[in-house]
Amino acid sequence: MDDISLLDKRFRPLARAMYQAAAAAGLRPTITSTRRSSKEQARLYRDYLSGRSRYPAAAPGKSTHARGLAFDMVVTPKSALTALGEFWESLGLTWGGRFKDPIHFDARPRRR
Repeated sequence: MDDISLLDKRFRPLARAMYQAAAAAGLRPTITSTRRSSKEQARLYRDYLSGRSRYPAAAPGKSTHARGLAFDMVVTPKSALTALGEFWESLGLTWGGRFKDPIHFDARPRRR
């Protein structure tokens, strides 16, 4: 699991709670990304633009991962991401499934 402690300290409790809820539901969650360096974000963005990544990536300087305000989490089965995303949105937060990134859970307020 990628390290939740790298997230902004105000965001950590939400990320932990989401992970624990998915685990309690038997979804075998794995957090694959939390805070990213500019270099890592640039690589992910290049991979996305070139078609080497199935998930979108923000341009360097535009990602909430860089500020420790987002995490990526996969679960089994993948179809459970929709229910998790809807729950996340019910908390007033942004879920990446609305922009083709269903593993992305973001601290930004949900746009209505």
